[in-house]
Amino acid sequence: MNHLLTSAARRVLLAGLIIVLLALLAACEDTPPAGEPVVDAAATPAAGAATTTTGDAPAPSILPTATPTPTPLAGRIVLWHSWAEGDGDALAAILAAYQRAEPGVTVDTLFVAYPDLAQAYADAVAGGGGPDLVLAPNWWLGDLATADVIQPLDDLVPAADLNSYWPAALGNFVWQGRLYGLPTNYELVSVFVNRALADPAALPPTLDGWLAQAQQAPTLGIGLYNNLYHLAWGLSAYGARLFDDNGVAVIDQGGDAAGYLAWLRTLSETPGSYVDPDYGMLLDRFKKGEFAYFVDGPWAIDELRGVFGDSLAVTPLPAGPAGPAQPWLSADGVLMNPTLAPEQQQIALSFARFLTTAESGALIASLGKRLPAARNTALGEDALLTGFAQQAINAQPMPALPEMAQAWGYGGDMFVKAVDGAADPTATVRETAALINDANSK
Repeated sequence: MNHLLTSAARRVLLAGLIIVLLALLAACEDTPPAGEPVVDAAATPAAGAATTTTGDAPAPSILPTATPTPTPLAGRIVLWHSWAEGDGDALAAILAAYQRAEPGVTVDTLFVAYPDLAQAYADAVAGGGGPDLVLAPNWWLGDLATADVIQPLDDLVPAADLNSYWPAALGNFVWQGRLYGLPTNYELVSVFVNRALADPAALPPTLDGWLAQAQQAPTLGIGLYNNLYHLAWGLSAYGARLFDDNGVAVIDQGGDAAGYLAWLRTLSETPGSYVDPDYGMLLDRFKKGEFAYFVDGPWAIDELRGVFGDSLAVTPLPAGPAGPAQPWLSADGVLMNPTLAPEQQQIALSFARFLTTAESGALIASLGKRLPAARNTALGEDALLTGFAQQAINAQPMPALPEMAQAWGYGGDMFVKAVDGAADPTATVRETAALINDANSK
């Protein structure tokens, strides 16, 4: 051991002498004043090459090396989905782009019919198998999380990266305070406008103003589909909410849900305006040009664009007395199998994040005609999708509580009773809250 130490000491001493000699030789050349180093680009060593330090600075004990290149991903993952037609075209384009970005990763896909996908996935994972990833709507989240067949992503995705999504879209994949998925696309309702009857820019900024405009002429009327999902936006506009964080129906506590019901009733009594549970009738009357405004979602774009062409526009809902109208936003997203090994998790997560980027979102928009959840996505020249994206600024996640199962029916009945004219709005709101809470044993 002493012999080794002595040899090492001699090597250090020799290295020091060489550096001193080099410094003396350098001093014989023309040099700039101290503190003004000269860099000769032609003589700059390549990354990782040995360098010489001059002056009083000590020689480095370890020579600098190049920053290591991240190890390319390599492996195979499986994705289950139910995307077809335009959605399928978008997915195929995204897969091709990912293959170019990560040539070492193979993504195998399996199409499973939508009605069968949730159960097939849950059964496969529970049995110790299943795909690495699954594309799923947010309303499956509670059941899948409760069954422990999806992986929480809180510790796998940096919080800063989550800012790239529309908050309401991301919120759809939070269950009991944990993040379980990354959103790919979303849906919500907004206002379709027939430009031949009304100027979208002239839409009144408030619900009272919108009602007053509708009362001016039947052609300025409004068509509203009478169900909970399509009408939920008015609750927030009047300062009310359906549930608290514990799944208790609080529609009768705070805000003025009864005022919103009264507004709907008055609108339904206005010639040329409809608040009706017959969706087909509303769509047909709007296409015939009987009223100017129709509240619906992006699923109607293709059909309505085929009728109106460039005469069709989308603009955000007017605000209510308590603030902006906030429609419920539902989303699709990518979920991860919780049984994956850490290395497989990283490969799967790589594709999941790629699938939800703004670049992939542009393909979802252009080929799938869907609203991408990445909020910086360029939507091209599609003014209708842009209109829905503007509405997404004021939106809220659709409640993902198990108590929602009882709310769909009772909440829908509340709105039907409101426009029938026989029930008192305040009593109807109280009754609805009680029915939902009783059904949920709250």
